[in-house]
Amino acid sequence: MSKTYEVAASLRSTVTRLTRQLRKQNISSAFSNAELLTMGLLDQHGSMLPSALADLERISAQAISQIINRLVEAGVVDRASDESDKRKVLITLTPAGKQHLDENRRIKEEWLVKAMDNLFSTEELALIEAFLPLLQRLAEYNG
Repeated sequence: MSKTYEVAASLRSTVTRLTRQLRKQNISSAFSNAELLTMGLLDQHGSMLPSALADLERISAQAISQIINRLVEAGVVDRASDESDKRKVLITLTPAGKQHLDENRRIKEEWLVKAMDNLFSTEELALIEAFLPLLQRLAEYNG
């Protein structure tokens, strides 16, 4: 087993556990993790076609349609005709959706700040900060 493989396995396991810890902080949300992810993508990218959302989430058109329907019913996303092609429907985050998403993020980030303050020294926090650009590059890699 190569050193890269060992590091990759450890990173995968650690990121999975950290993701679970952050999801546990979602207890006050009425939305599933898939619904929150969809809202987050709309916040990040603006209005999107359902097919583009499905591609980014790597789920089927039917699955994204169900998620969008629930989010529309909850009033956190809107559907609107594309101005350049009326046959296409764009999905957009509503102000209520943005507010819910911001609150959800705040809760998770407050938990993370508390955990990091309790666990890490100033030097360790600097190491994590230095590592973030590398982790971001890895997260964006699609090869």
